[in-house]
Amino acid sequence: MSKLPAAEAFNQSRAEIDKVRLKQVFRVLLEQKSIYNQIRFLDIDGTELVRLDYSSGSSITTPDGQLQSKGTRYYFTGTLAMPEGSVYVSPLDLNVENGKVEYPYLPMVRFGVPVFGDGGQKRGTVILNMLGQSLLDTFRQSMGETYPAFLLNSEGGVLSAPDANDEWGFMFGLPSAFQRDYPQAWKYISQKEKGHVDTPAGLFVFETIHPLQGLDSSAEGESYVWKAVSFLPHSTLPANALLVHPWVVGFYLIGLMLILVTVFYFQFSLHKRRELRRENAQQARRFWKISSVLGDGLIVMDSGGVVTYINPEAERILGWNSEDIVSKQGHDVFHVHEGDEASCSILNVMNTRELYRSKDEEFRRKDNATIPVILNAAPLTSDTGDEGVVISFQDFSEMKEYQEKIHTLAYHDILTGLPNRRALDDRLSLAIALSRRHSRHLGLMFLDLDHFKEVNDTLGHDAGDSLLKEIGARLQSSVRETDTVARMGGDEFIVLLPEVSSPENAITVAEKIIQAVAEPVYMPEGVGRVSASIGIVVARGAGITNEGLMQSADAAMYEAKRAGKNRFFISEHPLLDDENDSGNHGGY
Repeated sequence: MSKLPAAEAFNQSRAEIDKVRLKQVFRVLLEQKSIYNQIRFLDIDGTELVRLDYSSGSSITTPDGQLQSKGTRYYFTGTLAMPEGSVYVSPLDLNVENGKVEYPYLPMVRFGVPVFGDGGQKRGTVILNMLGQSLLDTFRQSMGETYPAFLLNSEGGVLSAPDANDEWGFMFGLPSAFQRDYPQAWKYISQKEKGHVDTPAGLFVFETIHPLQGLDSSAEGESYVWKAVSFLPHSTLPANALLVHPWVVGFYLIGLMLILVTVFYFQFSLHKRRELRRENAQQARRFWKISSVLGDGLIVMDSGGVVTYINPEAERILGWNSEDIVSKQGHDVFHVHEGDEASCSILNVMNTRELYRSKDEEFRRKDNATIPVILNAAPLTSDTGDEGVVISFQDFSEMKEYQEKIHTLAYHDILTGLPNRRALDDRLSLAIALSRRHSRHLGLMFLDLDHFKEVNDTLGHDAGDSLLKEIGARLQSSVRETDTVARMGGDEFIVLLPEVSSPENAITVAEKIIQAVAEPVYMPEGVGRVSASIGIVVARGAGITNEGLMQSADAAMYEAKRAGKNRFFISEHPLLDDENDSGNHGGY
C-alpha cells in the first residue's frame, strides 16, 4: 500500500492535489474489497492525514476537522517500529473511535506498513482495517452447536463463546470469563499446543491455531495464536466403564480433535472460496462502475496498441466518443510522440513490467489540438494471458499554465515584467562562476532615478507606474540580449553585464543609459522627466560574491548622488589576485 504511486507522491509532497489522488485510490480499494472497511494514512506522530471508511456499499471520506490522533494506539506504534518492507498485523479485537469501543461491536484486524522518505527516514504509516466478523462466523459454523466452543486469544481473552456476554471483556479491562469459570483448564491449555484436559466441569479438547504462520508480519515466533476449544460436559461422554481404557479415551479424543480442526479449516477454506467466486463475478461490474465515475481519464489498449476501452472522463478531456476511438490504434488517434509504436514509452510497460509515470506526454484532442497530460501507465494481464496497458491521465494544461505563472511571479517584477532580485541573484551567481573559471571581467550597475518622487507627487502614482515601465523598456533597449536588467523595487534598477572587456565598456553602457533615461516620458497625465544616478562596479577572478558586488555598486551609486546626480561613479571591486589593484575612478 505504501508503494502505490499516489501514496508515494503524497508522502513526498503532502500537497493537496496529491491528497485528492490518494483519496481516489483508497476509495477504489475499499469499494473493490468489501472485507476491508477502513484505510488511513497517518503522519509520523499518529495524526490521521487521510481516512476513508466503507459503509453501506460506498466509501466515505472523513473531513479534515474530524480526523483523529492515533499516536497512542498499539497498532500505530507497532507499525512504526517495523523495518521497511515488513507488515504489521494486529490482534483481533474491537474497533475504537475517539478513545471508546465502538458499538455495535466491530471485530477488527489491522494491517500496517511504515512509510519512508527518500532519505530512509520514517514519515508515517498506512493502516488498513479488515473486518473480523467473517472469521468468527466461520469459526462458529465449523464448530457447530452440539458442544460449547470457545475461541481465545493468546492471553485467554474470549473472542467467541456460547454466551455473547462472555466475549470481549478484555477490551474493557475485565478478567477473562473463560479463565474465571475454568481456571484449571486454561492453565493447561495455555501451556500446550494441542490436546485435552479433564476437569471437574467436563472435558476440554483444544487446538492452537497460528493464523499468521508463514507470513512476514509483526508476530514474533509463536506469540500470535488463537486457541480453539471445545467443551464436553461429563454427561455427554461415554460410560465411565468405557473410559477406564486409556487407549479408547486416547483414540476418541484424538479423533474428536482432528474432526474439530479439520472441520474448522474446511469451513474457513470453503467460505473463502465462495467469497472469491463472488468477488470475481462482481469485479467486472465494479470496474465499469468505478471507471465511469473516476475523476481521471482511463484508456485501455491491447498489446498491439489498439484501444479497447475509454471511460467518460477520457471522452470529456479528449472530445472523442467511445465509438470514435475504440478498436483503433491509439497512436493514430490520441497519442502524440516521435517515432513508431516500438519506441512508445506507454506500450513499453508490457516489457518492463513497471509503472510508467510522466508529466511530459501529450495527447491529441478530437479538434486536433494537443494538450499536456500527467499520466500513469501500468501493464495489464488477463486470466487468459492476453497483455495490454491501462492508462490513467489528467489534463495538465491548467496546472502547467499555473506553474508557469507561479514561476513568472517568483522571478519577475509584476509591474515592469523585468527580472526581480531572486532572478538577478541566480544570474549574478552564474556570472561570478564564469568569471572565476575564465578570469574575465563582469560589471554590475546600481541605478536610482532622480526626481521620481516629484513625478509621483505632481502627476500621481498611476503616472509613476507608467514611467517605471517605460524606463524599464529603455534600459533593456540600451544593453545586449545577454545582459540583465532587473528591478529591485521602487525606482531602483540593476544592470548586470556578465562579460565586459574593460571598465571603459561599462562606462559606454552607463553613458547610453543616462542619455536614454533623460528623454521625456509622455503620458496621459502629463510629461515626466527623470534622470539616473548610476553606481558601477567592475570585478574579475576569485574572491567576489553576490553580496560584495551589490554593496560596492550601491556605495558607488551614492557617490554619484553626492556628486550631483545624473551621472555615474565607477569602482573596481577589490580582488584577491595580485595582478589587479583596487581603486576608484572619477565620475561623469
